[in-house]
Amino acid sequence: MALGFRGVPANHEDQVALNIAVGLLTNSNGTGYLDKLMVDRKVLSTMAMNESLNEAGMLGIVVAPKLSQSYSKAEKLAWEAINRVKAGDFSDEVFRSLKLEQKREYASRLEDMNTRAQVMMTVFSQGKRWEDYIDNIACIEALTKEDVVAAACKYFTGNYLHVTKRTGKYPKEHLPKPSYKPVNPANRDASSAFARRLEEIPVRQLEPRFIDFAKDAATIALSPLAVLYATPNPVNDIFTLTLSYGVGAVERPELSYLANYLNYLGTETLPFDAFRNSLQVIGSTLSFEASDYDFQVKVTGFDNHFGETLELLAGFLTSPQADESKMPQMVEEIKVMEKTLFKSGESMGMVLMEKVRYGNLSRFLVKWSLAKVKKLKGAQLLQSFAEVQQTECDLHYCGMLPPTDVAARLTEHFPLDRTINRSLSPFYREPVQYDKPTVFFFDMPDLAQSIIYSYIRSEQTGDVSSRNVSKLFTGYFGGDMSSLMFQEIREFRSYAYRVDAQHFLPPFNHSGKPGEFVTMLSTQSDKTTDAIAVLDSLLRDMPVRPDRIEGLKQAILNRVNNEFASFRKLSAKIASFRREGYDSDPNKLYLNDLHRMSMDDILRFYESNVKGSTVIYAVVGSAKRIDMKRLSAWGTVVKVKKKDIYR
Repeated sequence: MALGFRGVPANHEDQVALNIAVGLLTNSNGTGYLDKLMVDRKVLSTMAMNESLNEAGMLGIVVAPKLSQSYSKAEKLAWEAINRVKAGDFSDEVFRSLKLEQKREYASRLEDMNTRAQVMMTVFSQGKRWEDYIDNIACIEALTKEDVVAAACKYFTGNYLHVTKRTGKYPKEHLPKPSYKPVNPANRDASSAFARRLEEIPVRQLEPRFIDFAKDAATIALSPLAVLYATPNPVNDIFTLTLSYGVGAVERPELSYLANYLNYLGTETLPFDAFRNSLQVIGSTLSFEASDYDFQVKVTGFDNHFGETLELLAGFLTSPQADESKMPQMVEEIKVMEKTLFKSGESMGMVLMEKVRYGNLSRFLVKWSLAKVKKLKGAQLLQSFAEVQQTECDLHYCGMLPPTDVAARLTEHFPLDRTINRSLSPFYREPVQYDKPTVFFFDMPDLAQSIIYSYIRSEQTGDVSSRNVSKLFTGYFGGDMSSLMFQEIREFRSYAYRVDAQHFLPPFNHSGKPGEFVTMLSTQSDKTTDAIAVLDSLLRDMPVRPDRIEGLKQAILNRVNNEFASFRKLSAKIASFRREGYDSDPNKLYLNDLHRMSMDDILRFYESNVKGSTVIYAVVGSAKRIDMKRLSAWGTVVKVKKKDIYR
């Protein structure tokens, strides 16, 4: 359900006040009045948005009712939250904290090259000077509580758009595949005069940038298994602190639930509201994230409140307070997620491929079932949190404080002596070995498109040069719009909406173990077997086109330059490389090898790792729209059920 109001365009005098009003409803600390509806399990989820475009503004409230809740009850709760803002029912302390949050957001947009460029384009399109954007920060400081109440009353009115969504199916018209044959272009490799002219234009070569492990981040050992990486912030006084524990959701599936659960908790001395308000008042935020290979505690704030933020964080790490009332909320969210997952062909394609690649070690089979999560207690998750904190940890600080001062404060506040277990990250899963061609098929009768994967377990690539050639091979076969897959399947034959290929290497510290070559494409249902036929021909007998190599090398060089980590992400990159076993930036060796590589290297890699290998296909689509008899030409067809691939 959504409530839509007329907002304000960019440059409007009420824009900043309306931003604060929306912040009172939903904000990064989860203390807004709409946020509390979700925390208290009164609705499933909710958010507010305020988007100011050049000529008009969009102001909206989105509410997802609980599965057994009516729209009218959910809307009533949303209006109660809105009316509290309109009545001025918020403290001066909360008001000041939201102004601080607005300042942080304005300043943060100027840190990264990409977001700064977007801000510059936006400011230019609005006819403003750059100084006007900077002056907006002063406008935030001058704002009064009365300004915010006036803006809320002016724009959250009874004249609004009410939108609800009903789950159902619309009749679809399935167009037959055209009878004409694909065009076979006579000049597929020819270049136009314009293209040749572009090639002749001199291009200034940029020297690639590489990370210097010793100079780009200060490294301080806080304990035998806890290391601080500190990088300077050259832009503003906003700090970030990330505690990255070396255990992730692949190794411990419950960590995905833990990351969600922790966002709803306070400490033994500070309930949720008091804890989050204490963070908000000093302009700090706290969040949690479980990735495949690590569990992260993320903190942002202002350097002048670094000590206060650490005190609050330390209290949470050592004595979080379990709250069993928040567990049903997590179960509801999982139900909604699974309902969406099982309706998506792309999502089920990923689920199927996890089973194909890793068998019973698929993340969707080692995860906890919904029935098990329903029995889960908050205390069990907090026990997992305590065990996570015993795992090897990298701490990443980016700010203006001296690294030695940061190290001293971290040692003072955090129980680093708890960190006693070495990390197994990056956690390696052995790819499955197949002895005969097989097509795994998951039937989704309503799908109009098919999702197609191929899988080959490749040979060991232990030496660095072979690993680097595999990356060049990836680009040549299916890495971009000039690749074989894109041109042969999509461009020349229109057999796919999108294509992709990647050779997955084991982590460097697992060199010598098998890798995987995986391709993916999506296509119209009745083109499924045609698309597989072309893909299979490329895998069996790869075309050799040496004229593509120089352009591919340049694209790789550009990518390495463009992906150089920003100052906030630099230390995490260094720690990640070190955890894999590198003692210097691997891109340096990669580019050194790249200059010497040729089509012959790609061909040798292909012949050693792909050609003649057992190819496994995974297809998600509608069996009634696919020629299933022809599909069996590429292997024994195994029809897979949901229980086979998802726990």
